[in-house]
Amino acid sequence: MMEKAIIANNITKKYKLYDSTKERLLDLIAPRDYGEDFYALTDVSFEAEKGDAIGFIGVNGSGKSTLSNIIAGIVPETSGELIVNGETSLIAVSAGLNGELSGRDNIELKCLMLGFSKNEIKELEPEIIEFSELGKFIDQPVKSYSSGMRSRLGFAISVSVDPDIIIIDEALSVGDRAFATKSLEKMKEFKEAGKTMIFVSHSIGQMKQFCEKILWLEYGMVKEFGPVDEVIPNYERFIKKWRKMPRQEREQYRDVVTGFQHKILENPDYTQTYAEWLKANSLLYIDNYEESSTSRLGQIKDRNSYIYRSPKTEKDKKSSEDFKAQTYFIKKQAIYHNDLYYLLSNKPSAKVGIIGWIKASDVYSHSHIAIDDDPKLLHLKGTGCGYNRPWGGRKNLVLSDLRPFKNCEFKINKTEKVGENIWYRGMLAGKQTWIHSTCLYKKHHE
Repeated sequence: MMEKAIIANNITKKYKLYDSTKERLLDLIAPRDYGEDFYALTDVSFEAEKGDAIGFIGVNGSGKSTLSNIIAGIVPETSGELIVNGETSLIAVSAGLNGELSGRDNIELKCLMLGFSKNEIKELEPEIIEFSELGKFIDQPVKSYSSGMRSRLGFAISVSVDPDIIIIDEALSVGDRAFATKSLEKMKEFKEAGKTMIFVSHSIGQMKQFCEKILWLEYGMVKEFGPVDEVIPNYERFIKKWRKMPRQEREQYRDVVTGFQHKILENPDYTQTYAEWLKANSLLYIDNYEESSTSRLGQIKDRNSYIYRSPKTEKDKKSSEDFKAQTYFIKKQAIYHNDLYYLLSNKPSAKVGIIGWIKASDVYSHSHIAIDDDPKLLHLKGTGCGYNRPWGGRKNLVLSDLRPFKNCEFKINKTEKVGENIWYRGMLAGKQTWIHSTCLYKKHHE
């Protein structure tokens, strides 16, 4: 079992909103309550494994920054339990920077607050300044910096202190593209080193590029949490409709969401789920159907699920139990009632070998790209296994041990990419088999 970096159980954060300073003072000294309760977060739960890269998404006011600040230890939760295993560092525009001090002084101040000695700070300082690209501005007051310059300084300090958990809150949304690219490369280094990352951004492109999991917050509640390729399509569809909605309809939608919030606050045993509540009450959950082409490979998860003749009907459904022993081609996808479905097929064509439609949440899948059918000649390292599909897994084994074939030729007749992995197909021991690129090498002749 992987080590948990963050465990959040039923996190709730309540603030009081006051109409005046007088009302705020009365709430402190008077026996009755003054002000209005505002719940920035309600019953939020999720877990992050060590090395996870998780994106927080949601429209403005959904609680992304509040949750980030709680994880970073800047503000406390009102109720619930939060377990954080490791040192955290929050990277946000101007977070923790003193505008009256110079950039250099801010480096020293922030590092001292993080427990570094004067000598350690002296060693770190040149690296931080170089990464920030601030040059001569490092000795100018931070209050004279642009938002991009403040973000660069904050990012440079935070990544240089080598935390276990890094929280990036819109820090790459300001400044120039070159620095954003440089920062993403640094984050990838941390990811490869097993650091846990929380990424808060409105950039769906950056989420797709960097994150594996997505936590979708909606007015302080968890709407979805899961793999990026399952949650992001639903969020993109939501945002497309959200942007077209007039202000009045957006306010109506928020009333629907907060209506559920009040239900569960008043009655913790309330049985209707958030998704059920939204479907029953929301303007954004209309009876529509959107189908599009895709190119993926997938395997059905080992749990009870169903395969449908169509996403739009519960009729003619069949258990997925008899279809779990192999990998399928996914050439079509459809969205119905905000659920994503995949069309499974035994053949590359969506018209031949069709099995049926299944919810994407019941499938492990990766993008699938046919690169070429050009012949190639590589040699076997003698490591790994051979499979009947470019995927891997015990269910697809053709040759369980490639050690007897060490340094043998492998004549390739097809190359495909699944996710970020390159696979080659060829004949070995009289069997057509797929072998991962890391198990092969090119022999150089002198």
